[in-house]
Amino acid sequence: MAPSPTLLVIGHDASPETVRVQSGTLGSWARERGITVIPAVAGTELPDPSTVDAVAVLGSVQGAWDDSVPWLASEIAYLERAMAADVPVLGICFGGQLLARVLGGSANPADGRHENGFRSITTFCDAIDEGPWMEFHFDSFTAPPTAEVLARSERCDQAFRLGHHLGVQFHPEITPAEFEIWAARWTGSPLEDRFDELGITTAGLRAEVAERAESSRVRSWRLFDDFGARAGLLPTTAEARA
Repeated sequence: MAPSPTLLVIGHDASPETVRVQSGTLGSWARERGITVIPAVAGTELPDPSTVDAVAVLGSVQGAWDDSVPWLASEIAYLERAMAADVPVLGICFGGQLLARVLGGSANPADGRHENGFRSITTFCDAIDEGPWMEFHFDSFTAPPTAEVLARSERCDQAFRLGHHLGVQFHPEITPAEFEIWAARWTGSPLEDRFDELGITTAGLRAEVAERAESSRVRSWRLFDDFGARAGLLPTTAEARA
């Protein structure tokens, strides 16, 4: 029997156990599809990218444009090694911004184009529903010039594909458990002080994440199935079983 495909999931400023929770519906999708998830943390020793079948980079409170972040240079170098080894990369939020930067696009402060909460997006492919999708970002990306832009909002690019690499600005992986990690981090912080300005509340977001949990799972699995097929994690004829 052939070994199961492996997906390295990189989180930030967290433990590997927390990264598993933060992988959300990406993790549950991988388990259902027979893919082994390897949780890892940026800034620690990572496996040789040629020994895994794909890499996913999750969100972060840091900026993918900010070269003063201590672990950012090593993560950029790691993604470059993955691409040199032809290993597909999935980038989510910060991960999408970093992927865009590494592939020749850019990551930038959003400068008023931030989005927080569930927002509808316009899509140009079958793999991504029109939405709404969970957004929580104060930075954004410009897709690489040779990439196919798959989705946009009124404020910024939302998804792009270049070869078998995929970057998204929104959070398809969101679950109630992941949300509680977010909420614990911002409670009592300067970010929470901005919630009136942003038009959101922790209680309101928590309720909407819970209400949309199953529909978010189904739509995210469809997106991950498309990535997985293109990345060689799944047979190209695989049908979504969500």
